[in-house]
Formats: sequence, C-alpha cells, structure tokens
Amino acid sequence: MTLVITTCTNRKRKPVSDALHMAALPPADFDGLARQWSQRLAAEPTRFPGEDIYGGRGFREAVTAAELLDARLLVVSAGLGLIDVSTAVPPYACTVLVDAPDSVRSRVTGAFSVERWWEALCKVSPFAVTLHDAVEGAHGLICAALSDAYIEMIAEDLLALPTSMLGRLRLFTRARLDRVPAALQPFVMPYDDRLDGPDSCNRGTRSDFAGRALRHFAELTRGEPQGRSAAEHAAEVSATLDGWRMPAKVDRIRHDDAALLDLIRAHWDAERGSSSRLLRRFRDDLGIACEQGRFAELARQVRSERA
Repeated sequence: MTLVITTCTNRKRKPVSDALHMAALPPADFDGLARQWSQRLAAEPTRFPGEDIYGGRGFREAVTAAELLDARLLVVSAGLGLIDVSTAVPPYACTVLVDAPDSVRSRVTGAFSVERWWEALCKVSPFAVTLHDAVEGAHGLICAALSDAYIEMIAEDLLALPTSMLGRLRLFTRARLDRVPAALQPFVMPYDDRLDGPDSCNRGTRSDFAGRALRHFAELTRGEPQGRSAAEHAAEVSATLDGWRMPAKVDRIRHDDAALLDLIRAHWDAERGSSSRLLRRFRDDLGIACEQGRFAELARQVRSERA
C-alpha cells in the first residue's frame, strides 16, 4: 500500500455552517482554541467524505495520483488534523494563512507558530489519525505534495518517523529547498519551473504545482518495482526533465492603486478574501504585477470595507 498525502484547500465544495468558521471563535491560547474548535467539529451533524468537500486543481491532481498508484489518500488539514479522504467530516473554514478571514493566527493569543497549532489540534481532533500509524500500516512509498507552510506544520511528525519509514518519503513542493528541513531535503523530488514550460503536458499555476508534480511522478513510476531509493527516483525525474525548456518570462501588467483595488474587489469572493490566494491569482492567472507588501495593504483596505 502506497500513501499519498496532500493539503486541504480553502475552496470547499459544500456550504460551511456559521459555527465552523474559525473567525466565529473567541480568541484563546493554542490548547483552549483547539478544544473549542474540536467541540464544534464533533457537534456538527452535517458531514461528507473529505473527497467531496475539497475543491481546486491541486487536490484533484492528488486524487488522480492516488488512483494511479492504488494508494490511500490522506489530507493534512489545518482544521481537522491528518485525515483519511474517505472519512466523513463537516465542511469548515480554517486556515493558517496570515491574512485570510478564518486564519487561526487571528484567534490565537500571543505568538503564533503553525507547529504549535498542529500539535494542539491533533491532540483533540475527533477525526485525526497519527502520521506514524498511517505510515506503519503501509509498506510502499509515502508521496507527499505540500506547500512550504504545510511542510513546516508537519515537519516534526515526519522527522519523528523511524529511518526505515522516512526513507520511503517522496516530497513534492514549490518551496525553495532552503525552506525544507535539512533532514527532509534528500526526499524532495527535483521538479522545477520546467513543469510549466512548453514541453510539459501538465502546466498550471504555482498554487497547484505540488499536486501536478505528484501526478507526473505517479505516471512516471507507476508499475515500477518497490524498493527504489529517493536518490534513484530523483535521478529518474531529472533525466525525464532534461531537455525540457523553462517557461517564457512573463512581463506582467502594472496598475495604479485605484485599478488594483477594483480588481481585488472583483475577485474577493472567488478567493474567499485570502490575500495570498488573490496575489497568486493576480500574478499567475491574470498576469498582473504587484509587490507583496503593497498588495497586502490594498487587500486590508478591501477587507475593512467589507467588514
């Protein structure tokens, strides 16, 4: 049995009850907030399999990869912990993104760290499984498509795995290698911007890069014998990408503040008020140039208008 691990998505395909918006909780410390949140999760009667809740291309690519590999699919969720995608769970709105309306960061009193939230959540979540138990029950590869924030969140769980288990990890991410803990770097598969170049058949946006890289790997290695090392897999990926061209450099359009504010308002609901997702949409999909600090300030203006 192979494991495929992907991240939750802000885009939900089912309506979220008022009680299960993280913004609806009063501020508290990590343990208190996790306790309040888990009680609300347990009390919500409307539930669906996780695979019916999460939307977005990156998630669908992970689903396809799991099907190709005949693998068990797990989701790293900032609101639920680590869950099996078949588990019936309530739709919810919770994220660790900084400026999102339902960010955990805005509800935790004192200094915030994603690792501390993850630890507190996994202790009390009514739906979470432990990474060790999930990995122990499988003997194939552990293929994880994760953003840098989610790598940071579960790094301690990964590093706590016995060496024999950790050696089966294959990590797919758009994060710079120096953002990945040194002990996990040997397991990062060497996908880069060539995945979005003219020779790739699986181009997309940066937000779904990890899922697309995972799917490419699943197609590349499906049917191979078990037991190949991470170095051997990395060499195979590198050989496959050798000769692929980088995408053409994009000259993004520049706008003044007034025009950017109008565009942010127009796309606000589609991205659920997440400034990080909006910025990715502007840069990757709309070809709009905007410095991150400037964009965050404009997004705060729009959030204040809509409050």
